Amino acid sequence: MNSSNSPRPPRRWLRCLALGTGLLLGLTLVLACAAGWWLWQVWQGLPSIKELAVYQAAQPLRIYANDGKTLLAEYGEERRDVLPLSAIPKRMQQALLAIEDARYYEHGAVDFSGMARAAVANVVSGHHGQGASTISMQVARNFYLTREKTLTRKMTEMLLAFKLEQEYGKDRLLELYMNQVYLGERAYGFAAAANIYFGKPIGEITLAQAAMLAGLPKAPSANNPANNPERAKQRQQYILKRMLELGYISAADYQSALAEPLQLAPDHAAIREAAWPVEAVRQWAIARYGEQAYSLGLDVTTTINLAAQKHADAVVRAHLLNLQAASGYRGAVKTVTLPQDGPDARTTRALLADTADSGSDVLAVLVTGRQGDVLNAVQRDGSPLELTTDKSAATSKLARGAIVYARDIGKPRWQLISLPLMEASLVSLDSTTGDIEALVGGFDFDRNKYDRALQAYRQPGSAFKPFIYGAAIEKGYFPGTLVDDTQRQLGREDTGAQPWRPKNYGDNYEGFITVRRGLARSKNLVAVGLMQATGAQYAQQYAMQFGFDAARNPPSLPLALGSGSVTATQMAAAYGVFANGGTLHPPRLIKQVRQRQGKVLITEPAQPQGRRVVSERNAWMVDSLLRSVVHEGTGRGALVLGRDDLAGKTGTSNDARDAWFAGYGGDLVTVVWMGYDQPRSLGKRTGGTLSLPVWVDYMKTAVAGRPRLERPVPDGVTQTMDDYVYAEYAQGTCLDDAHGFIRSALKCARTSPVGEASSVSNAARDQSERDAIIQMFSNDD
Repeated sequence: MNSSNSPRPPRRWLRCLALGTGLLLGLTLVLACAAGWWLWQVWQGLPSIKELAVYQAAQPLRIYANDGKTLLAEYGEERRDVLPLSAIPKRMQQALLAIEDARYYEHGAVDFSGMARAAVANVVSGHHGQGASTISMQVARNFYLTREKTLTRKMTEMLLAFKLEQEYGKDRLLELYMNQVYLGERAYGFAAAANIYFGKPIGEITLAQAAMLAGLPKAPSANNPANNPERAKQRQQYILKRMLELGYISAADYQSALAEPLQLAPDHAAIREAAWPVEAVRQWAIARYGEQAYSLGLDVTTTINLAAQKHADAVVRAHLLNLQAASGYRGAVKTVTLPQDGPDARTTRALLADTADSGSDVLAVLVTGRQGDVLNAVQRDGSPLELTTDKSAATSKLARGAIVYARDIGKPRWQLISLPLMEASLVSLDSTTGDIEALVGGFDFDRNKYDRALQAYRQPGSAFKPFIYGAAIEKGYFPGTLVDDTQRQLGREDTGAQPWRPKNYGDNYEGFITVRRGLARSKNLVAVGLMQATGAQYAQQYAMQFGFDAARNPPSLPLALGSGSVTATQMAAAYGVFANGGTLHPPRLIKQVRQRQGKVLITEPAQPQGRRVVSERNAWMVDSLLRSVVHEGTGRGALVLGRDDLAGKTGTSNDARDAWFAGYGGDLVTVVWMGYDQPRSLGKRTGGTLSLPVWVDYMKTAVAGRPRLERPVPDGVTQTMDDYVYAEYAQGTCLDDAHGFIRSALKCARTSPVGEASSVSNAARDQSERDAIIQMFSNDD
């Protein structure tokens, strides 16, 4: 037998290879099964995605002026406008896809080739420079997952992306992404970002602006054009280049976009001048809808006329600053130590960080002491200021490092100012609707948020007298009735409390004068006499119909001089009754509440019905008296407006702690209050010298273009003895009035639709409270 023909034994390495291959295949199978099981478990653990079908993003509360378009303020953690994809311009979509996912409509939920390219690039570069998350994967992550970098989270993201695309399709996911992604400045979504960064709807943005916005999702802070314009510009240029390479834009479009300068919108924070009414509306929204008000997407249209509001705020601020200037400079806010070679802008910002500017009046730090009449300073951004100043002792003490306030007076130099200690409020409303057109609650909302127009109850002084006069007219007295303007003692039987000897402002007395002259000259003795003759209870009941709080205005004789408490807003609505012919329209700030892109929740009628509280003839008679106040009395300062339909009343409370002017021209009622938050004397100032000038400066613009209001004599009123009277009292024989301090050519039996006055002893407050009121209140203008 030939040994060369015998079979060879199998080589060992082949057996090893077969064994290894088998083991590898087995291990692969096991790992595949394990991976499959793991993937199945991950798939089973995916969150439900059904809610995306009815997804409602949190949308902020927005408050608008009366035109429904001018945004006054926005509240909420997220600033957002939710739009359908069809409302987002194609150039915005293309800019985003060019940088985030250029093959979005070509690949599946996961771009495996893109992941491979990114992996290779990262290995070559040695660091993680590229990502490969598709838009669908980013939607999955943004809506359902955290940003932790684990294999399980990444796999969950990929599987969830498949599930989302299967359920909703690419257009819907792109829409969700473009409405949800965070873009800096509390802006969520591109529609909100367009408004915040460029001050325009997303449909109006340019190609360059779209590319700028598209660069924000990756790094909203680093690529923010407001904080880092150079880096934002670089990112924008890269995106425009990608759009050109992808064929989205032409070469001409590319060059034009590159050349477009960056123009950002001004800061869209709440309009400072409207802070007072905006805060009132915000508080109302929270009371009505709870904390959800910040996320329901409520659009509240107010009654505020922004032009009038800005003018009112400017007038109040200017008058308070001028009054403070007349009182002298109070000194520096504080003094700090400056570095020898500075300060630079960073140091200045740090020094001024804990003190705010006041509106347009800025904070600055002095870098020199006074040199002649000039102080050199730098403001918060490091820019220099030259301040003009007087040579008073207070300013001579100012030295380097003093922090002061400066006002731009429209000249090369700024003016050194002190912020006022005195406060003021102004309310202006339409008497035919109650719509508040302007509301100022103080000098500076950021300094003190206490609203003196809506919240402050203060003594109205003589500004309350028209309501006492109206009650007397309704009882049968009339403008020609003579009342004794002589000082007299009122006993306990008259006051129901301590004896009281009221006196006129300036201790000026004229004997018997007409009711008309008594109001025009703001005679305290005439007002007290009319209330005594009318009956304190009746007069109080009459006045409370106008919207005042009865508990704060008890039925005692000092009420005739405004010893109670009212707000400026209550006064404005009450005077509106005399302006419109007898109807009370409660003041209102809100016209409409709408859920964004949804239903209207509240709509106020354009012409509310209101509630008639006095007859047309009663309102007309008081209006006639208030016109006399302007034409021949304490309100003569209003005549500079050159209108013959002006009416109003000054008011100064006891010891001049409150100064008022309440009045109207045409159908616009405006009330001004001035005083200190902690009541103290204003000195020899009165409503006529303090508040009336503010009223005039505001009304000068506010009534411009408004028609003059003619008021024909109404039915039931006739003229006799050179003045007006209810027609029934000019006829027949009437009984003599029993009060010796009142004389009338017409002796009339007094009747009243409300009923006879009850005893003063039935007042709402107890004896000690009445005594305190009388002791406290003895003077007025």
